[in-house]
Amino acid sequence: MKSVLTCITALLLAPLLALKAADAPRPAARPNIIVIFTDDQTYRGIGYNNAEVKTPHLDALAAGGITFERGYVASPICAASRASMMTGRFPQQHGVMGLGSVAFAPYLKGASAADQPLAARIAAAGYTTAFFGKSHLGKPLNYGFAIGREIGGNGDAQVFQEASEFIQTQAKGGQPFFLWLAPHQPHVSLLPDARWLELYPEGSIHLPRNFLVEPAKASINNQGLPGQAMYRDSGHRGSLGGLPAGPPRDAATMLAFTRAYHAVLSHLDDQVGRFSELLRESGLLQNTVVFYLSDNGYHLGSHGLGNKITMHEESVRVPMFAFGAGVKPGQKTRALVSALDVYPTVIELAGADAPPQPVMGKSLLPLFKGSSAPIRDTVFSECVGVGGKAGQGHRMARGERWKLILTDADEEFLFDQQDDPFELTNRRDDLALAPVLKTLRRELADWMKSIGDRPYPAVTDGKR
Repeated sequence: MKSVLTCITALLLAPLLALKAADAPRPAARPNIIVIFTDDQTYRGIGYNNAEVKTPHLDALAAGGITFERGYVASPICAASRASMMTGRFPQQHGVMGLGSVAFAPYLKGASAADQPLAARIAAAGYTTAFFGKSHLGKPLNYGFAIGREIGGNGDAQVFQEASEFIQTQAKGGQPFFLWLAPHQPHVSLLPDARWLELYPEGSIHLPRNFLVEPAKASINNQGLPGQAMYRDSGHRGSLGGLPAGPPRDAATMLAFTRAYHAVLSHLDDQVGRFSELLRESGLLQNTVVFYLSDNGYHLGSHGLGNKITMHEESVRVPMFAFGAGVKPGQKTRALVSALDVYPTVIELAGADAPPQPVMGKSLLPLFKGSSAPIRDTVFSECVGVGGKAGQGHRMARGERWKLILTDADEEFLFDQQDDPFELTNRRDDLALAPVLKTLRRELADWMKSIGDRPYPAVTDGKR
């Protein structure tokens, strides 16, 4: 099986690596734009970050473009993250903070100029806009998409079929297009076919170094309302390796679930590979920019947790890359990147009108062209959790080396992302790090103020 995967990877890389011998392809003035937006894919859920995950197509596509090694979401929960992608704003700015999407109403048909969502802005610039897959925000035709629909799960076969039919239509010519392709995978339930499970024989998967049977009773791990010690489900009973509603979860149970999760990712990898090949064969890829990322990460037993919602790396960091027209191939950047950066990048690529108020993201185009300059010093994220309200939940300020987390109980956690990437030791009370803590605390406080959040709590010694 290993030799087969090696051959597949070599075949996929051949045309992409050939681009490295020449300059990146030049986009026309108005390139086509595709966003592939997966569901619950943690940053370790891709081969180039984790050799145990078999995703040769995705690895090859990333190698043919630019890989954002440190990509973070605006909020590690489904609807809030998706609303942020469509508005260019953080949850407490657009109002969609948990799972429900009622607060997204101002961005639907008839929205004010200030509240026009991304797809509507791109449509106004003369693009054909299309959506296939999981919305979580209501009917896509109500927030700027002219073609497509929300499509249910079942392994995303219908999602990719309808997206492929759209591509075949666009290949016949016409105006540029903006396609949002939103697979459900690897969201539970996890029901991969045997062929994908066979890629992961016994002993090929290992639990992460920060695996625990159950989490410590600390506010940083809370996935419910402030003050609770609530832990979300990590799997559905219909899933292979389905898990109980909460911990404890022993190693055998977590390994079975992780195997199914990885197998689903291999299936998704195959689908994306075939879709990208269709783009190439249709002649569209030379004038198309493709973004790949996820709505949030996912805990696979790290810290004793399942699901997402916390500010741990497994929850808030996702795989992210881009390839295609105007993207210099073979790049890996450690710039601190936010999923919110897709919004201004797409606006700029399309030549669309930007919203009247400043967007929260930064354009990625300098990085596409090979710039090594950082685009920000600190990246932020927030999550109020399920059923939470404005001002509640967890916050994060992630700098070049250090990450500060402010929990829903106003406790601070400071983690060294260089020497402690699994976030095992809280350095908040290390006196030698007082200047680091002070800087990140000030940056987080300023950011919270800028998005209309509550004031940063008063500083005390020890726990807050």
